[in-house]
Amino acid sequence: MSALQWALLVLGAAAVIAIYVSSRRGDRLPKQWTPPGAAGGGRGPKPGQDQMDMFDARREQHGEFDEFGVGKPRKRIEPGFGNAAPGETAPLFGQTPEPAAPARMFEEKLVHLLIAEREGTAIFGPKIHQALARQGLQFGDRRIYHRLRNGEAVFSIASLIKPGTLDPAEQERFSTPGLTVFMVLPNGANPRDAVQDMVATSRALADQLNAEVFDAERQVFTAEAQRVLIAEVDAWAKRNGL
Repeated sequence: MSALQWALLVLGAAAVIAIYVSSRRGDRLPKQWTPPGAAGGGRGPKPGQDQMDMFDARREQHGEFDEFGVGKPRKRIEPGFGNAAPGETAPLFGQTPEPAAPARMFEEKLVHLLIAEREGTAIFGPKIHQALARQGLQFGDRRIYHRLRNGEAVFSIASLIKPGTLDPAEQERFSTPGLTVFMVLPNGANPRDAVQDMVATSRALADQLNAEVFDAERQVFTAEAQRVLIAEVDAWAKRNGL
């Protein structure tokens, strides 16, 4: 594959991801994400959502981090009259109620792979959709495919051609030089399990499409690169207490 073709592929992947960042600004992360196994279960995207809505979770209408780091406001209580709201304890006279604890913050991590045809030629729509179906991926939000687990999107797959859509209804007249596979952590799934599933799915798709898996730096995604990626995700999970 020529340097120009590679440049176009990388630019295409970046553009596709950017589209999902900008197009999902109305969707935000919950105020507090609960790790898997904790009471209430993990929270992630709505069923069928792509992962990119998490990228813009820190921007709120009234401030950069308004949704994070600010506890739920308490109802003002006049001291000494015992008129606490239901579920609240009135403070002693002269004491100020303690502010609510801030919601937990998580460092976001993007995991991103490329799947490109080995000879640099186009992959046709019917072949792509057949391969996606064989891997149990589901067409959904933003007209791309997702790995769903418990109704939540773990990672997503889009075309490298803007706007990245992979609509089955258009497969007969569609072709693309490759696919982009991406995931943003945290997403409600176990991080190590999620990245291993994403890698295994990418390799299986590449086998079916006469393609190769590459990392975001355009290097062939070798077994050693896979070990490095999993180690990075493990380190991320440890830093974030997951």
